[in-house]
Amino acid sequence: AVVSTHSTGDCIVGLHEVTVDGGVSVPYEITAYPITQGTFSGVISFESVRGSTIGGGGRESNASTSTECHTVWYSIEVIVDAPPPEKTVDLFCEAKKALTLELSISNPTDREVLFHVRTEGPGISGPPTVSVGPRTEASYEILYSPQFIGKDAGKVVFVSEELGEFWYDLRLNAEKPRPVALPNMVAELGKVARTVVPVANGTEDSALVNVTVTNPAHFVLHSPSKLSVPGKGKIDLELTFIPSALAHGGNQSCLLEFSSPQLGEWSYTIQGQGLRPTVMSPVIVSCGLGEATQTLLHFKNPLDRTINVQCKLLDKSKVERNEELFGLLLSDEIVTVGAKSVLEIPFSFRPLEMVQACAHVIVEICQEDSPIDGIKWQFPIKGMPVYHVSKSYQQPIISCKAKERKECFLEVILDPSATKPLPSQQYNEATITESPIELISGWVREKSDREFTFSLDDNNLLKLQHCSTSHISPPGLVLVTFNLVFAPGKPVRKTVNLTLDSSEGGRWVFPFTVSSTPATPDDNVVIRANGLHKDSVAGIRLNSLTNSAVPYRAYLEQGSDPDFRVFPEQGDLLPLGTEGTLIYLAYKPTLYGKVHNAKLVVQTANNEWSYVIQGQSPSFSVPVGVATTPIRQPSNASSGTRKNFIRQNMRKIVQKTP
Repeated sequence: AVVSTHSTGDCIVGLHEVTVDGGVSVPYEITAYPITQGTFSGVISFESVRGSTIGGGGRESNASTSTECHTVWYSIEVIVDAPPPEKTVDLFCEAKKALTLELSISNPTDREVLFHVRTEGPGISGPPTVSVGPRTEASYEILYSPQFIGKDAGKVVFVSEELGEFWYDLRLNAEKPRPVALPNMVAELGKVARTVVPVANGTEDSALVNVTVTNPAHFVLHSPSKLSVPGKGKIDLELTFIPSALAHGGNQSCLLEFSSPQLGEWSYTIQGQGLRPTVMSPVIVSCGLGEATQTLLHFKNPLDRTINVQCKLLDKSKVERNEELFGLLLSDEIVTVGAKSVLEIPFSFRPLEMVQACAHVIVEICQEDSPIDGIKWQFPIKGMPVYHVSKSYQQPIISCKAKERKECFLEVILDPSATKPLPSQQYNEATITESPIELISGWVREKSDREFTFSLDDNNLLKLQHCSTSHISPPGLVLVTFNLVFAPGKPVRKTVNLTLDSSEGGRWVFPFTVSSTPATPDDNVVIRANGLHKDSVAGIRLNSLTNSAVPYRAYLEQGSDPDFRVFPEQGDLLPLGTEGTLIYLAYKPTLYGKVHNAKLVVQTANNEWSYVIQGQSPSFSVPVGVATTPIRQPSNASSGTRKNFIRQNMRKIVQKTP
């Protein structure tokens, strides 16, 4: 019999026809030619129509007759292993860095071939496809960018329909990265230098990073040792360098090490360099005009060794005006200061006029035959004379009712040439008026070029705006006019200081009083009780009047009936634009027929709300009952006029009398 064969597998082939004699078994050879690795399944069938029944290990699908078609089929599974690699390549790269590798691909056919590329291995990436022209070669570039230290295996697999599959074996070696050098930090002895170290997270999830500083004595990282970096985010860490030696005495170095389970490990090196000190940050000291004050200058030895120093004072006013405004309260002897220790240097200041005074305190190292001998620290001292009003000064006052607005003029007259407090306050005073003051006859007001900076103790209650600065002649005074707005949110009475600082160094302080009386209650609230000993609750919803939540305190004023209570007594008022915070007031009467009263106050730092509360207890009605059994009617004898027992007794006494 002649048997025809059919197969469904793409990679399975064999003879199309086989001749089998009756009662004889013949072998049938199947050839598999897969071009890629994997598992392939198919079916091969044998069919005869010449009256012979096909036997074998397969499955017979039709009855055995001489005229019908007989079919036998087999299920075939082909397991294809990967071919040997074209080449094994060793890749060495530091973690968190990148390395590229070019692989050569050839096309021996006469038409262009498209290869699909699959990369495997941590840190391995490349284009998904590559096209090679007929009978040419092309280069395929892969990128190796490991994140973690260690060894791994990887591969690059090329697959095409025409040429099949081939691949390259990769041995991945991620080495510990070398530290990245940050720019050197330079600072004078006694000062510091600052820089920013970025920590970036390129992953989608947040990452936990551990930070280690190997030299915390000279390099201070202003962050916790463990920090969380958000996904696709970055954190800038501030690093401060504190020098303790000059450049020729050695550079201070530091290693910053970072480790993260999600981001791997990396590190930075940084070098610090100390310079000779020049001029340090100025020391500001203030004192009342004609008075004296003592202040301490704190000198910290920045070196890692003990030093001997000598302190000197250079008073600029003594040279220019032959006046000693500053005095050094320390002898000229050499003082020993330990490593990283602090020396307190006392000095005095006594201003004689309303002009800034300047001096320098010099701290010099006195150690012969030492490379640090002669190092000097210069501390500028700026003395600020302050004019305080005398005891006879009458504070001006601005007042209004809470939740109202009061606008007026605040005018200050001062004498910039004063050398001591004047006995009369007419030349150094502050006034609050509805309109600008009128000058004394003969005085002329001119625009002044003198500059002042001004400030208030309390900017929440008051708004101050500078209007003008005038020169008053002939007395040579200065008139400064301000527009003052007082808008209290709650009752208050306090003293506020207006401070004026002249560009020439003088300072004037003028106190004045602000006062506000209680505002009209915001609303009246009536609560009708549901019954005795039962809570009836009303609510008040409030906002903070700002764009942020503020703390509040709610209470009932003294004298309120104890049948009321407020809750919660403390909390936060929600900001503007929200539904607000709900404050509850409960009323629980204990008696009938009485009207209870209370006053609720809600306070924040700058505002107050008040409500008059009236509680109405339930009305009392006499109960009316209905008897369940008949009541016996009273007799007629008892229904008449009431008996007068006194008259009856008097008659009996008269009858018995002889």
